Amino acid sequence: MSTSREDWNSYWRQQESVTKAYGRIADIYRRFIIPRSLKYTLRNVVLPGSTLLHAGAGSGEIDIKLTDDWNVVSVDFSQQAVTEHNERYAKNRQIDLISQADLFSLPFRDETFEAVFNLGVMEHFTDEQIVNALREMRRVTKTRGVLVLYWPPHWGLSVIALRIAKGVMQLEKRRGITLHPPEINLIRSRRQCAEWMCDAGLHLEQFSFGVGDFFTHQIIVARRTE
Repeated sequence: MSTSREDWNSYWRQQESVTKAYGRIADIYRRFIIPRSLKYTLRNVVLPGSTLLHAGAGSGEIDIKLTDDWNVVSVDFSQQAVTEHNERYAKNRQIDLISQADLFSLPFRDETFEAVFNLGVMEHFTDEQIVNALREMRRVTKTRGVLVLYWPPHWGLSVIALRIAKGVMQLEKRRGITLHPPEINLIRSRRQCAEWMCDAGLHLEQFSFGVGDFFTHQIIVARRTE
């Protein structure tokens, strides 16, 4: 079962309510840990001053860290996330937010961006949806442009930690709490990833995992092929 808009709205609402402890940890990670890793990855594949699309931007903590080097266009599927993003960064003219853009039908012309990226998004889709989303991101990426995806694998530290957290909450009978929308397609292998990319007209260039983001994501760089 794929993730709905209400799943995402519920997730962002709960960051401010019953899951405050988890929300604070996630907020620290988005503000201080992941931006450093992402900037390092982007600097190796995208020139300074390029225009990037963050397809699934959430509430914007990461975007604001990138604007010294690149022009950032941010979109998200959740109205709750869009609202938080606007409240935080409405005065920052280096971020252009399009509300509730659908990853399967992005409101941009072909070959608009030098790069498209997202973090913790693709694992929420079915196999068919993954390929469709990759094709749509490829469509709005310029010739020889790249997709940069931070995609949790089964062996990721956050995946293990969340399994433990869910177990503790079940023991405490705290049912009905959703730490995040369902992760139905955590990365399992490089071969699996390469097949998805090939089906979408992309070439897998990087498939790395390490200490840079605290062993949380498989970092994927794929380039548009002709």
